[in-house]
Amino acid sequence: MSTQDGFDRAVQLAERAMARMAAERVPPTPGNYSVWYTHYSGRDPDLSRTIEILASNRQAFTVERTAELYDRFIGGRRETEAVRAAGESIQAALGRLMSLVESHGDGTSRYGEALQDFSGRLESGLGIDQLRTLLGTIVAETRAMLDQNETLQTQLSTSSEELAELRRNLDDVRREAITDSLTNLFNRKHFDSELRGAAAAAMETGRPLSLLMVDIDFFKRFNDQHGHTVGDHVLALVARTLTDCIGEKDVAARYGGEEFAIILSERPAGEAVTVAERIRETVASKKVVNRSRNQTLGTITLSVGVAEFMPGEPLATLIHRADEALYAAKRGGRNRVGVAPGG
Repeated sequence: MSTQDGFDRAVQLAERAMARMAAERVPPTPGNYSVWYTHYSGRDPDLSRTIEILASNRQAFTVERTAELYDRFIGGRRETEAVRAAGESIQAALGRLMSLVESHGDGTSRYGEALQDFSGRLESGLGIDQLRTLLGTIVAETRAMLDQNETLQTQLSTSSEELAELRRNLDDVRREAITDSLTNLFNRKHFDSELRGAAAAAMETGRPLSLLMVDIDFFKRFNDQHGHTVGDHVLALVARTLTDCIGEKDVAARYGGEEFAIILSERPAGEAVTVAERIRETVASKKVVNRSRNQTLGTITLSVGVAEFMPGEPLATLIHRADEALYAAKRGGRNRVGVAPGG
């Protein structure tokens, strides 16, 4: 491709990206632009496939959803930067440790040589005054060695604490990288990873695996009526309910916006429906309260789609079937559980 052809193609992709953002009413920020430009360029098939699935399910590409696409497929820079910085810090700490060990190793060697010299001088025969002087020198060298070892111990302890702190920081970064900050559930990126692992385990063991897709009914209307702060409270409330209603082996994640996903390992569709109904009924029984105004805002409901994994099927197909069951539940009147055919 010539330079001019490359330029023309880049212009065409930019125009398509800008037109799509205008159609979706998404502001043309650098992050949003990179999502749509990457999609139209075909550079990331997984991103394009996700966009196509969302579009086929008539999902609106809101600012929030586009941001999630950016974080999942293009972002991750904070994690990368943290790992790079931690690597540099660890390298520096190891360098300091090596210098400490080498310097104190030299000191130990010198102490050994001094003792050997003292021993040789004793064998040659010494007078009282010479012996007293020699003993004083031995004591001084021994004290210096003890001080040196004490300093080494302190410095090694400091370095150990520094390395432990670096590890804790990395743990925090990793936890933040896989967690949705609002709901404290796993995020979409980690959900994808967990689903791949669960499907592989199901294929290997022959045990069942089910997926729930959960959506808050009329959330946009609720959000617009009561404000985003109350909307965030509702999202957190639903997230806590999901966590309370599933088992230790199950994985709940915020899939995007007001939609959640739950991986139910070793559970067939029948058991998954039972879990889904428990979640739906629990949420419907709770009242949403604006505590700052001491005002009851009513209740919210959920629609849930259930699909059981068919061994060998692409995971995108499993998600699509669960999504289809979810939207069938919405078309059926909401506040209900839909089950995908075959599951």
